[in-house]
Amino acid sequence: MVEEPNFNYKYELAYQKSFAARLSFRIMGIAAGVFLAAVCLFFYFTGDSMTLPLTHQIVKYGTIVFIIGLASLFVFCTWAIYRMVKPLQQFAESAISIAEGNLDTPLPDIQSEDELLQLRNTFEHMLHSLKQHMIDLQTTTASKERLQSELTIAHDIQMGMIPTVFPQRQDLDLYASMTPAKEVGGDLYDFILEGDELFFIIGDVAGKGVPASLYMAVTRTLFRNLAGNYQSAANIVREMNHAIASTNDTYIFVTVFVGVLDMKTHYLTFCNAAHNAPVMISAEGECSLLEVDTNLPIGVEDRYHYEEQQVDFPPGSALLLYTDGLTEATYFSKDGSRKLFGEHRVLHDVEKNSKASAIEVIDFLKQHVAVFADGTEQSDDLTMLFVRHGIAQEAGTSPSRRLIMKNEMTEVGRLRTFFFSVCREYGIDEETAKTLNLALEEWVANVIGYAYPKGMRGHVEVTADVTDNVLTLVIKDHGTPFDPTQYEEIDVDAGLDERAIGGLGIHLIQSIMDKVDYERTVDGYNRLTLTKKVNNVTIN
Repeated sequence: MVEEPNFNYKYELAYQKSFAARLSFRIMGIAAGVFLAAVCLFFYFTGDSMTLPLTHQIVKYGTIVFIIGLASLFVFCTWAIYRMVKPLQQFAESAISIAEGNLDTPLPDIQSEDELLQLRNTFEHMLHSLKQHMIDLQTTTASKERLQSELTIAHDIQMGMIPTVFPQRQDLDLYASMTPAKEVGGDLYDFILEGDELFFIIGDVAGKGVPASLYMAVTRTLFRNLAGNYQSAANIVREMNHAIASTNDTYIFVTVFVGVLDMKTHYLTFCNAAHNAPVMISAEGECSLLEVDTNLPIGVEDRYHYEEQQVDFPPGSALLLYTDGLTEATYFSKDGSRKLFGEHRVLHDVEKNSKASAIEVIDFLKQHVAVFADGTEQSDDLTMLFVRHGIAQEAGTSPSRRLIMKNEMTEVGRLRTFFFSVCREYGIDEETAKTLNLALEEWVANVIGYAYPKGMRGHVEVTADVTDNVLTLVIKDHGTPFDPTQYEEIDVDAGLDERAIGGLGIHLIQSIMDKVDYERTVDGYNRLTLTKKVNNVTIN
């Protein structure tokens, strides 16, 4: 480690250590040596011809003259040298001040036209260059901060464009996730539910960054405008291609998979435009890649004729769509070799979780990718969409209701709307609903606030069900494990400083609900089950 120089010293040095004093002493030493040499030479050449008293007189007065001359020489040299050294001292002090960031430090005024003037001009040029560099650096920093701010806004806008609220139907389980590699990305997904028909899309724009994000927005907008009006998946893709290819001067293309699921006829009609083949899960849990025709990406050739396909999609069947950010997730080993996540891992993970919910399948894949990459920076956007065609609820039974929330406090309003809607549907009176909502919101707020590390994106899933006049609320998250049932019962009469943190909230939940159960599932979820006996429930 290189030791930093110490600039915390003064220039008021001891006289004997100063440059001027050392130079003066050297001049005096030279003068004394010259004098002694002269005396020796004098005696050598005149020693035989001079009388002793005369010699003594010469030495005596010569010594006095020499000492006076030497002292005068010292004073003169010291004065002259200090005049020469003083500007150098001032330059050194100015350099220290400049090094501390004081770029307006004045420089010594040099009148002579010598090396000192050249040194001053050099310092002046250096100061000017430093000031200009600081101005350029500030300008560059401000530009980068402004760009970063704009990218952050663009990220928020883009993430706000994709749907985060998913259909709440017993015969449909749908969830999707998008994780951009940069601030903004080129992946997209979307869906529209019209009656018993589900229109959905997943796509990947060639490229990254802002241009890709703009094409992502255009593609999604086209899909939302076309879905429903053009009942055929192929027609939707053809019109999207025409709109993009006819004005595509940048030669950017988009791979897409567009599907139309008819939940009455149990048919899936789709058109694949050079996108990754999705994983098909049968009602029995068997997984395989869906056979797709080869079509050009949209944006390449105007008026290209896209073909669509159709497959049986009976209740219990599911489909996982993804972008290549999943299969091409990368791990670099210590020897520098590159490994990809690959389709075989996708198939294995989906088959392992073939009976799991949509959100559980996607979360498992995201976690596996993170473990596989082992810290390798994400190089491509990662987007997944999972859709399962469920089995319709039998007549006379109560349908479950499900809400998927982001781990943000702003989502609590959605939770309240969801729960009161469920209560109205089940005929639960308003006062009871308000009381039950207190317990529900208390736990969900704790999950949002504490289950996930700061800055980590996550979700909370809430399921409501009423059977035999018993309301069951299930809250799931994949955050830090926490078992509220292990908390000791608090003394409500004790002072605030004597109670455990969070104890009142847990006490509130336990006092409102009839039963509170917690488990940490094998796939890494916290599952809290709240049950409450409710009277006079009517199922609408």
